[in-house]
Amino acid sequence: MIRISATQLESYRRWLLNDESTIDNMIDFLLKRTPPTEAMLAGSAFHKVLETAKYNDELAIVEQDGFKFDLSGLDCEIALPEAKEFKLEKQTTINGEPVTFVGVVDAIKINEIFDHKLTSRADAESYIDSMQWRCYLDWFDCDKFTYNLFQCYKPANQDVYLIKSFLPVSFYRYDNMGADVHEMASSFIDFVKNHVPEFIKKD
Repeated sequence: MIRISATQLESYRRWLLNDESTIDNMIDFLLKRTPPTEAMLAGSAFHKVLETAKYNDELAIVEQDGFKFDLSGLDCEIALPEAKEFKLEKQTTINGEPVTFVGVVDAIKINEIFDHKLTSRADAESYIDSMQWRCYLDWFDCDKFTYNLFQCYKPANQDVYLIKSFLPVSFYRYDNMGADVHEMASSFIDFVKNHVPEFIKKD
């Protein structure tokens, strides 16, 4: 049985497009041998800030897991759905292999999924080809996926991340989207079987 997350499928898609990345790079990622970068740790901490924020909270300068974030420069209101950290597991069979799709969305409201991103560059186009939003719309049976992009800047010699702007970017379900997810998952499973069989869990 193989457990597959949207993050893994998106990382695999990016790996396929990167001529400089090696098979070992992908194996190390899947087996969690690659240590997280500071940016990744900061992103996880910022997620926790938004997850624990309550309705009508005014976020200015907040600290989480050793990171400090300054949101006082934002000149807009951010509406965060009350249903946060929604999890799902979906069983299926692909290429004769039992598969469990595993998804955790940052927030969900009726038929829309939200994902928060802390980024140094709010580039909407970089998310167009992402498998993440396709996976989540397919697995959660929703029609709209919105990335909440928080552009940040960390001044030299300072220990604070300045949140400079907020940009929501939305994508929508389309015909044959599920087939695209299935095709990428099928390719990923073949890679796992050929190069990292220890990723497959035995019953």
